Amino acid sequence: MIETQTMVIPDLPVLPIALTVPAGGQVHLHLVSLACSARELERLQGFLTEDELQRCHRLIDLERRDRAVAGRGLLREMLAGYLGERPEEVLLSEGEFGKLHLSDHLESDSLSFNLSHAGNRLLLAVCVGCEVGVDLELVREDLEFRPMAERYFSERERRELFSLPEAGQRAAFYRCWTRKEAYLKGTGTGFSQPANAFDVSLLPQHPPELLEHRGFPAEVERWSIRDIELPEGYCAAVAVEGENPELKTFFAKP
Repeated sequence: MIETQTMVIPDLPVLPIALTVPAGGQVHLHLVSLACSARELERLQGFLTEDELQRCHRLIDLERRDRAVAGRGLLREMLAGYLGERPEEVLLSEGEFGKLHLSDHLESDSLSFNLSHAGNRLLLAVCVGCEVGVDLELVREDLEFRPMAERYFSERERRELFSLPEAGQRAAFYRCWTRKEAYLKGTGTGFSQPANAFDVSLLPQHPPELLEHRGFPAEVERWSIRDIELPEGYCAAVAVEGENPELKTFFAKP
């Protein structure tokens, strides 16, 4: 995730207590605010395990600490809504490279999720029977994106990005970045897998997709990538195992 600054967007609706598990081929997307009152933060903090609290409290910056507490509490609350459990009873585990998943709850063909945060917003993707990855970014006009593209993008992606008129390069950079990171998070490898070993689309006239993977060619058929429509100033993408998922959103339209 690119380091971001806070941006205020319209208030979002309150989530229902009970949530219906996504149908096969469907992804639920929740966009929620991490800006909480002291009372709400105290309530959410009560859902966290001692280990989670210790991790959050290691953050020196108070605002980042509060967002970390709110994010983990909201994650637990939303997952509990799907599982029909109390938020503090939801069991979470980390994969080898830090990807969170449910443990000791359901069979392997059941609930999967992934989350990303930027500014004061958290984006959660939930689906059934497949892996999912999501990335949310706050578009920064002051971001020096060229060095990042030269380091993390493939030769094809760099060539296409810098072939665009300068006015369109920033948007294309964020399209490429969110699509790549969503895929990497979906696989569970994160940036332990070289980000320049595969190509995603980024040109404005091309739909989002994984174009080529030089290390694992079969990945192209295995994964679908979709952009997520968000309020102006944000960019996000989701990567899902399987063909062209249906996206069902639970947040205010821009």
